[in-house]
Amino acid sequence: MTGGPAPQGHKADGREDGRDAGPAPRRDRLIGLFLLALLLFNPPLLRLFGGDGALFGLPSLYAHTLLVWAAVIAAAALLAERRG
Repeated sequence: MTGGPAPQGHKADGREDGRDAGPAPRRDRLIGLFLLALLLFNPPLLRLFGGDGALFGLPSLYAHTLLVWAAVIAAAALLAERRG
């Protein structure tokens, strides 16, 4: 390790634009997941599942809510554990 300054036009991490490859992409993906969850739990969409019908023996509203909830948790876990 030389300890000297980075060459002109390059940053310490080797990228020319000066942005680091830190948590920004992960944060952006988690924000996108949050917005998708807001859309999927939006009351007008939930009303579509409020009628008669069943899925796996559960009323369709409950089945939709539980399945979407589980999918959002699984996606958040995958995004949190993903490197890069």
